[in-house]
Amino acid sequence: VGEIQSRLEHSGFYSLDSRIEDFSNGLGLGDIGLDKDVAELSGGQRSKVLLAKLLLQDSDILLLDEPTNYLDVDHIRWLTRFLQNYENAFILISHDVPFLNDVANVIYHLEGCQLTRYTGNYDKFQELYQIHKAQIEAAYVRQQQEVAKLEDFIARNKARVATTGMARSRQRQLDKMEMIEKPAERPKPHFRFQPGRTPGRFLAEAEELVLGYDSALTRPVSFKLERNKKVAVRGVNGLGKTTLLKTILGMIPPFAGKIRQGDFLQPGYFEQEERVKNEKTALEDVWEAYPGLTNAEVRAALAGCGLTNEHITTKVFVLSGGEAAKVRLCKLMLKEVNWLVLDEPTNHLDVEAKEELKKALIEFKGSVLLVSHEPEFYEDWIDEVWNIEDWTTKII
Repeated sequence: VGEIQSRLEHSGFYSLDSRIEDFSNGLGLGDIGLDKDVAELSGGQRSKVLLAKLLLQDSDILLLDEPTNYLDVDHIRWLTRFLQNYENAFILISHDVPFLNDVANVIYHLEGCQLTRYTGNYDKFQELYQIHKAQIEAAYVRQQQEVAKLEDFIARNKARVATTGMARSRQRQLDKMEMIEKPAERPKPHFRFQPGRTPGRFLAEAEELVLGYDSALTRPVSFKLERNKKVAVRGVNGLGKTTLLKTILGMIPPFAGKIRQGDFLQPGYFEQEERVKNEKTALEDVWEAYPGLTNAEVRAALAGCGLTNEHITTKVFVLSGGEAAKVRLCKLMLKEVNWLVLDEPTNHLDVEAKEELKKALIEFKGSVLLVSHEPEFYEDWIDEVWNIEDWTTKII
C-alpha cells in the first residue's frame, strides 16, 4: 500500500483535480462548465478540451497544431506562460506572430519541399529569411550567367578541330555543375470586396435585446449599427459573440427584446466554421454558388486568393483550414456587399493572408462587423469596439 501511495504521489494523482481546474480556467473551459456533455460543445470548445487534455499529460514533447485558433486573449496569455515555463520540448504550427515571438526560440521554415532551420523567434526568422532568400537569388543569377557563357563557348568551338577539346572540357564542367533551382514564387493572396448599393442610415437597431437560446446569455442592451462604421466584437468564448452576429442578421430570433434590420442591406457573412462536411472541390463549390461564371473566371478568382491548381481541384474538406477559409473568402468577394459580417476570419490564415485581408477591410467602402480575438489585426483601423463581456449575465 505504501508503495502504491508513493507512486500516486509521485505521479501527481492527488493534485490532479486542482490541476484540471487550473488548466480548465486557463483555457476558458470553466465558463462552459466541466459537467457539460462534449457532444453539445462547439468545434472551438471541443478543441479547448483536447488542448487541456494534452497539456495535462506532461509529455516529453508536445505537438501543437494552431493551438491559439479558438483562444481569446486571456487564454492565449495563459498558454504563453505555460509554454514559456514548460520544461520539456514542444513543436507547434502557428500563424499567431505575437504568440510565436513569445514562445519560440527556433523556427523551421518549410518552402519548396525544403526545411530550413533558423535560430530565434519569428521576427528574427523574418530578418534571416530575407537575407537567405536574397543570397539564393543572387547565387542563382550568377550561376545562370556562368551557364550562358559556357554554353556560348561550347556552341562556338565544338565544331572547330583546334578548339573542340576545350569545348568538351567546358561541357564536362557544365555537366558536373550542381544547378541552383530558381527560387519559386509562392502564390500571393489578393482580397478585394465589391461594394454594393448604399444602405439606409442604420444597418441594425436593437432595443432591450437579450441574446440566447434556451437561456439568456446577456442582459438587455440597446444599440444602433450605423452605415459605413467598422465595429469589432471582443470578449471571452461562450458569451454569445457568434450568437450576436446571427441574431443581428436574422438567422436566429432574440431571446428577448427587438432587433430591426435597416433598408437595402446586402450582407456578406463569413462563418467561423463550416457546418457540414464539404465534399465538393474548391472549383465546384465556388462554381455552384456562381453558375454564371466560366470555368476560367472561377479558377482566376480562386488563384487570386492564393490557391494553386492543386488546391482548386481538391475537395474542400481535405484542404487545410487556411485554404478552406480562402475558398469561403473567394465566394464572399464575388458578390456585391455593403455590410461584411465576419466571425473569426483570421483563425486559419497565414501571416501574409492576414495582412492582405486587413488591407482589403481597410479599403472596403462599406460597413464591417467583425468578431476577432486578435486585437493586433483590427485595433488600428476599426471605428468602435464592443466588449461583450460588458453585456454578459455570467460571472467572469
